[in-house]
Amino acid sequence: MPHEIKILFTSDIHGSERVFKKAFNAAKMFNVDHLIFGGDMFSKDFLIIFRRNETGKYFLENKEVNWKTIEEESLISGKLPIVVEQREAEELGNREVMKKIILERIEWQAERWLKIQEEKLRDAQLKVHWNLGNDDPLEIDPWLRERGIDLTEGKVVEIDDINLVSTGYVNPTPFNTYRESPESTIYMRLEGLLEKVNPRETILNVHAPPINTKLDMAKTKRGREHVGSASVRELIEKFSPLVGLHGHVHESWGIDKIGDTKLINPGSQYYEGVFRGALLVLERQLEKGLIKTYKVRTLDLITG
Repeated sequence: MPHEIKILFTSDIHGSERVFKKAFNAAKMFNVDHLIFGGDMFSKDFLIIFRRNETGKYFLENKEVNWKTIEEESLISGKLPIVVEQREAEELGNREVMKKIILERIEWQAERWLKIQEEKLRDAQLKVHWNLGNDDPLEIDPWLRERGIDLTEGKVVEIDDINLVSTGYVNPTPFNTYRESPESTIYMRLEGLLEKVNPRETILNVHAPPINTKLDMAKTKRGREHVGSASVRELIEKFSPLVGLHGHVHESWGIDKIGDTKLINPGSQYYEGVFRGALLVLERQLEKGLIKTYKVRTLDLITG
């Protein structure tokens, strides 16, 4: 059993390939044992680029654009371009057609990222754990599993001898995203997992932060408001896991605490190609030489 476990956590990359690469670079720099992606991996914003058949030129909002520039910028911002021939423009109004196009582009993106991960992990001891979030289409789950990505959703995953309990589902939002559930459903789903483990040897990796903390203050039309999950807070109060890793609310990065549980949301600036993460170091201790306990030695926000 290791004396310490070093973990790098990041969330809400939203299709920024630059940030995805930076996560692996940071994992190497800090020499961590595990890299955890907390959800909202893939693009949620798309650019419709029209290509004129007769000239081969590209247009965005009726202005000619350079395709290479658009493509390069998309790898930073996560805004994924969708190229449409002029004659296909009418089809974009069909919801099912658009859904299919978006999924195909996300699969293209995921294919690139799996190749990047494979290259980054060559000759490395790093273990990588993927969880998806509310903005990630449900159809991408089986696609990833078929290619060897063992998603952490709804499972207890052992990280050395620590438990990782994860869900990317969030409490309802105004945006009707892919993975939203009633608070009661989130509670029952996570309660069933937490009852199987020793909470003080457990990391709670939940995309939605607990409500009424420093981690869930979102900008709304009425100002900044708490938008986190009441059920996640209730579960933390009941079970007192060792650490809570959260995301979802990009502008509310910070560190907080509920009871004995330390909490962190690294936030997100994916659209600028900026990496934001959390460095977690757990120290293993023996009591009377027999009983192991863990304490959080380091929990820091990092950016770059």
